[in-house]
Amino acid sequence: MSNVATKPSELLAAVDPAEALLALYRQPPLDNLKAPAFGQSDEPTLAAVALLDRGFLSEQLARFGRRYGDDADFLAVASVWSKYHFSSVSIPTLVANLLLGYDLPVGIKELRLALGDKGQTERILLPHGGVKLNAQTSQARFSTLFDDHCAPLIEVLAAVSGLSAKVFWNNLGQYVEFVGKTCSQHPELAGAGEPLLDYLATKTLPDGRRNPLYQPVRYLELGGETSTRVRRLCCIRYRLPGEPLCGGCPLKPENKPAKRQR
Repeated sequence: MSNVATKPSELLAAVDPAEALLALYRQPPLDNLKAPAFGQSDEPTLAAVALLDRGFLSEQLARFGRRYGDDADFLAVASVWSKYHFSSVSIPTLVANLLLGYDLPVGIKELRLALGDKGQTERILLPHGGVKLNAQTSQARFSTLFDDHCAPLIEVLAAVSGLSAKVFWNNLGQYVEFVGKTCSQHPELAGAGEPLLDYLATKTLPDGRRNPLYQPVRYLELGGETSTRVRRLCCIRYRLPGEPLCGGCPLKPENKPAKRQR
């Protein structure tokens, strides 16, 4: 088997978008990430729209929280559950968007979810490989993911848990920024993540709304030779039994900024 990386454009010329996306996950820099699935599944799946039902979502969060004990902090449980979900949904969606120019069908009413044994999202199941992107503005380009999936789910998560919506948006933003950086380092498409990174650097969206994903992380000069990646907001995972502060947590004393890096 050849070790030469296949260009995304070559993949699209030879196969359908779904196979092109899966092929990207078989080579660096994405080969250590979990790929989505397409079509039917032999395993039970959940319609993502079910998560918008407050009673159902509360049950899912309670089920997930039992792994930490009966007295687990419910706000922290909801935050950690959201990280599983947003990583599963956002990473493949943004990879397809940035590297293949395709918009995956991830509206909250379109996709299904494969769940882990604790009720956490483990993988998304998509009906097809998406449609070619026609959007010219970054707001429209990422609208299916951010506006049609994440926004309504975050609204319900905040209502059910009592945790600020800003924390859920910041949880999402960690993965969004990661994808932007990773895609910009693709060996055949250097800089491919720039449209997404530009979106994260935009404080006010073209329609006048505040961008809830504005600067989810900061790169700070903290006295070392390299800058440190620090979250804007703490995910409060530390409030769960046995869970320490994350490496990039803003609450860590060593992550207090000495000088902001542009």
